[in-house]
Amino acid sequence: MIKFFRKIRLDALSRKRIPKYLTYAIGEIILVVIGILIALQINNWNENKKSVKLEQTYYCKIAEDLQVDIRNIDSSLVTIDKRLERTERFLKNLLKIQKDKQVIFKDFIPTFRYYKFIPTKPAIVDITSSGKLETLRNQTLKNRILSHYTEQDNALQIIEINDNAHIQKIIDIEKFADFGFQEIPQYQNLFDEELQGLLSSTQWQQNSDDELFVKVKDAMILNIIRSDREKELLNGIKDNAEELNNLLIENCN
Repeated sequence: MIKFFRKIRLDALSRKRIPKYLTYAIGEIILVVIGILIALQINNWNENKKSVKLEQTYYCKIAEDLQVDIRNIDSSLVTIDKRLERTERFLKNLLKIQKDKQVIFKDFIPTFRYYKFIPTKPAIVDITSSGKLETLRNQTLKNRILSHYTEQDNALQIIEINDNAHIQKIIDIEKFADFGFQEIPQYQNLFDEELQGLLSSTQWQQNSDDELFVKVKDAMILNIIRSDREKELLNGIKDNAEELNNLLIENCN
């Protein structure tokens, strides 16, 4: 089309038909402009299509991470319930005053061992670290995503603080030999028979006024409280994750 206009324009120029030449010259310019505008529009359309696809991909990836988190939280909650069960049994046996330390020792280690929830965050880390937050154009959903991870981090920080407080209670027992750490079933293989004899423990479990008795009792009470709080926080994270996951699935496809 442009070649056609150019041919007519040159013919008009050769015949000194200036008005006609100008008309076709302007027509040629308009065609070029229209072509550029169409090309830009097509390019914008393609870029927008790519952006929408990328946005959906990110929603899908975040949803996948949340689904992993939900399963891991469920696993953690199961082990916390077991930890609570063993802690309550330890405390009950302790308060009944045992002659045999092994009655309480069999539950000691399980009172602070469990499956710790660690969030799965590759998608949100990729988005934030690469500066692609603007890719998420649904402002309401974007705010919901950022809010979830902020609240999750805060909850996990509280859990970490409470965990450290309980561990510190165990460390504060201090008199490890008198307590009988070497007699705990899970640790007995670390000490040979001679060392077991040299590291004799006291019968603190028979005296409720003994310093060790009081420290252990307090540690177990704290453990029950912090375990219940941890369950509350994890359930809150799970509820938020399930709600956000449903919203993301709707925008993922």
